[in-house]
Amino acid sequence: MSWIVRLMKSSLGAKYVMAVTGAGLFAFLVGHIAGNLLLYVGQDAMNQYAVGLRNLPYGLLWIARGGLLVFFLLHVITAYSLAAENKAARPRAYAFEDTFKASYASRTMARTGTIVLLFVLYHLAHYTFRITNYAGPYIDNQGRDDVYTMVVAGFQQPFISITYVAAMLVLGYHLSHGLSSMFQSVGLNHSKYNPFFRKFMPLVGWVVTLAGATIPLAVLFGIIR
Repeated sequence: MSWIVRLMKSSLGAKYVMAVTGAGLFAFLVGHIAGNLLLYVGQDAMNQYAVGLRNLPYGLLWIARGGLLVFFLLHVITAYSLAAENKAARPRAYAFEDTFKASYASRTMARTGTIVLLFVLYHLAHYTFRITNYAGPYIDNQGRDDVYTMVVAGFQQPFISITYVAAMLVLGYHLSHGLSSMFQSVGLNHSKYNPFFRKFMPLVGWVVTLAGATIPLAVLFGIIR
């Protein structure tokens, strides 16, 4: 067990943690946005999906929630730890020529990650815990929790829709570097595959986040009513 502890405390171990937790969080994001795209299908489809999630075996649902929370906390804590280590290793700012080869996305990961963190907290308060910008309760004609109407009512407020779209764009920017560097962090660093990772994985991130950004825009412009 001692070598595991040493690995976790090392920069290499921290990068492994970032890669594994990042992959898990991205997998959740794909599933979450895919489920929300049922808003385009209609009220019954969206509400039935929400009921299906709530009717999962109690233990399975809470295991999934607990695992997601652990991944999220590990990702955030490790990210700030690595950022602090990097800053301590070189307290003086990089000269322009030193960072010319590094993308802007890679140099702003801590900032975009912080914005995403704040957005996640707001999103949980908004649609999960329903303690802000909530005008419910919403119940459909079958007596189900009307998630469809709740989401539409929220996104009919322009400021909220614009906030969500902006947050999804920042998340896409964050993923544009995070997904491509994830493979390098776990040792899949080869000149034959690196161009593919650098080009394809950011595209995957942008497709997912832009799909999510279409939802508040579709509500705001009356496509989803």
